[in-house]
Amino acid sequence: MILDGIYQAPLDMYVNRDRQSYALDMAVVAQARPVLVARTLLHLAICMNGLPPDFDVSRLSGVWSSEATMREYVTTVMTLVTGSDQQMMTLHGLETLFLLGIYHTNEASLRQAWLTVRRGLSLAYLMGIHRIITQEDMSPPSPARLRAKGIWRNFVDLDQYLGIHLRLPFGADDYPVPDNADAYLVHRSRINKLSRQIAELGPTASPQGYATALALDEALEQAMKEMPRAFWEVPDVTATARSPESHALLQRLLAHMWHFELKIFLHVPYLLQAGQQSRYEYSRVTALQASRSLVMRWFALRRANMTQACCRLGEVGVYVAGVTLLLDILVAVAGCGSTGAVQREKGSDFAMVRRLVGEMEALARLSAREKMAGRSAAVLRKMAAVLEPERLGGHEDGMRLALPFFGTLHIEHGKRPAGFSFLQDSLWPKALLGDEGDEDWGVVVFDGLEDRQV
Repeated sequence: MILDGIYQAPLDMYVNRDRQSYALDMAVVAQARPVLVARTLLHLAICMNGLPPDFDVSRLSGVWSSEATMREYVTTVMTLVTGSDQQMMTLHGLETLFLLGIYHTNEASLRQAWLTVRRGLSLAYLMGIHRIITQEDMSPPSPARLRAKGIWRNFVDLDQYLGIHLRLPFGADDYPVPDNADAYLVHRSRINKLSRQIAELGPTASPQGYATALALDEALEQAMKEMPRAFWEVPDVTATARSPESHALLQRLLAHMWHFELKIFLHVPYLLQAGQQSRYEYSRVTALQASRSLVMRWFALRRANMTQACCRLGEVGVYVAGVTLLLDILVAVAGCGSTGAVQREKGSDFAMVRRLVGEMEALARLSAREKMAGRSAAVLRKMAAVLEPERLGGHEDGMRLALPFFGTLHIEHGKRPAGFSFLQDSLWPKALLGDEGDEDWGVVVFDGLEDRQV
């Protein structure tokens, strides 16, 4: 159902031409053009990747391993179809590339997803879709033009999402939305206009940039106020619902999470400075409030067993929120020197992070597909280890963590965390690059939640 916003297969491809059944007639698919077969295989791979961890794979005819099957589908598509610009320079081809980008995102391969999205945007530019998106719809509207606009919006949204996490430049300008667009599309369009400016601020704190950060925060607050109060309520997600309304509800929840994540990225550089300079206290409070709001929405998805259906963007956002909550706890411990006192003062945040790590680890144990949850939990647990010095593994001088989407952080029990930026510091310590000096084995590298820990 979540894929309805990306593409819809032709009516003939559904069993009994019933789109609401969500059942594809594979005999019809097999007779289609290669790009349509490829698009369908990616659709199936994403759906299998999004199955609940406790799903009984034996229910799928001819599939003994969902992981092996979806990898085979994706490898076949990438080998035979997506490498051809001729086939990809069509609306169906662009949809295929976008689905491939979603699959890589689900697999925690954000860099591979970014490369795929950039190729899709480049081909869309060559097809002139960047000009179509700025033109008003004809009367009656052309289905092909509407589809082209939808594809462009999907690519731009994912490009901005990946770009701000990977600290990479955006590949396209913002886009307009029609007057009758769904509320989540309207709000996402508004905050996308601010995401570029938030990304340009970078992950470092500076007095010069704080005025700009406060202005962007005010703009985010204004965008929030322009939506009705009901839009911001945490919805009761029903796992079994299949309807356009349910799709809109999930998309609204994702828009919430993206909004709060932007607020975190905007204010978290100043969180570490708040204890030393009171002028940054507003940023500390705002970042924590946004983190709690984001985590509560992820819990709403978990209650319905729906985090997989939302392209696992929820896991990335809730990881960012969890790191932010832990950073504040670590700063507080350094300030007062008493772990117990901080745990009492920040008991609700501590309990929220503990529940978050527990649920992520439970997900990872249930299914090998839950890479994002497993690696996020590993980072959060390693951060929390500094609250218990005996668990630091003999690193008397603390540890350095290369936190995905944040930067390199030096953590030592009883001392305020010292932050660095990916833009200024190498991901690898100098000693490991062959420079002079003792080797620093107290380094843990988590490279973008991908499987590259050292």
